[in-house]
Amino acid sequence: ASAEQGTTLDVTVNGVGFAAVRDWNAWLRYETKDDAGTANPLAGDITRIYTEVVSQPGRFLNDFRYLGFNQAENGKQVFDGMMQWIAAGDGISMNYRWSQPGRTERNRQDHLYVEGRFPFANVTATDPITGKTDSRYAKCAMTHTCPLAMEIFSANEYWVKAASLMTTDPTGTKDLPDSPFTRIYFMSSMQHGTGNGAAKGNCQQFQNPLDSQAVQRALFTALDKWVTAGKLPPSSQLPKLLDGTLVKPDQTATGFPRIPGVTYTGLKTTRYLLNYGPNFYTTGIPTINPPIVTPPYQDNPANGPIYPSFVPRTDADGNDIAGIRLPEVQVPLATYTGWALRAGSQNNDGCEGSGQYIPFPKTKADRLESGDPRMS
Repeated sequence: ASAEQGTTLDVTVNGVGFAAVRDWNAWLRYETKDDAGTANPLAGDITRIYTEVVSQPGRFLNDFRYLGFNQAENGKQVFDGMMQWIAAGDGISMNYRWSQPGRTERNRQDHLYVEGRFPFANVTATDPITGKTDSRYAKCAMTHTCPLAMEIFSANEYWVKAASLMTTDPTGTKDLPDSPFTRIYFMSSMQHGTGNGAAKGNCQQFQNPLDSQAVQRALFTALDKWVTAGKLPPSSQLPKLLDGTLVKPDQTATGFPRIPGVTYTGLKTTRYLLNYGPNFYTTGIPTINPPIVTPPYQDNPANGPIYPSFVPRTDADGNDIAGIRLPEVQVPLATYTGWALRAGSQNNDGCEGSGQYIPFPKTKADRLESGDPRMS
């Protein structure tokens, strides 16, 4: 049914999922039995709880923290530590009427489902569009129930999720400091997870095979020591405006080389404050659904106020300069990117979460023949 009618059929109450995750974990941690008298098999055994998630569940936990669900009904803390892999600063389309939490926005899909909205960062900032001041940790800080967190994400989140808004103010003019509760680690040149370097899929180039597992394991150990012993983890490692490693997406700004056979368009998702009707961002009830947008979708002020976002700058080989550089990036035999473009009928459209693996020329003769600026 329409929003104007105020009725609907077969709608699930998706927001109750936050309470379900909170209450189940809090019950295992703090209670001896349930309301029906069923015993808790883990009663007294749990001293702390960590989460380790990938992508969409991490966006769920971003909103879980922001909405105050890390405080149990008994007032105590639910999760002590969070390993957030490739979730960046986005939430999930869940705490809204007619929400669809299975959606995920990328360059060419699901733009009109509420995912990325202010506050984007773990420290306090002011939204220049709405005038609101907030942080993803504001509520848990008030109740002393904030988890410590490792925020680890790839280059793909900068290109398709506007991840820079997690580390800059919403005007895009300055870097933000660390939250006392979190560290942010950028996995240089990675795609959204690990790809098959021998396959292209729907993309123009081979997928990006960089693998972050060793780093994630090390950071999980560091998280445990932070929670249990108060030992501070390694400093955040990420691109910044101040040192010129966080830049606009055009090729001149990024410094990405002009590689023969490789198309560069600078396609990057635009983060808007979309118009779902009056009071939507307060009530979660849309009266304009979906919001009205006009082509082109990206970088079009006609579609609403824009929050500026940026991408990592590269070196002369096309590999990201800042962040945690895996050995394959430190001593490269190829260019690795967090972005990719589609082949075929959707040529040059965004290739979702994929990145690229573009091997260097094998010999000097190959390099000179093709005009490749990268060394063999």
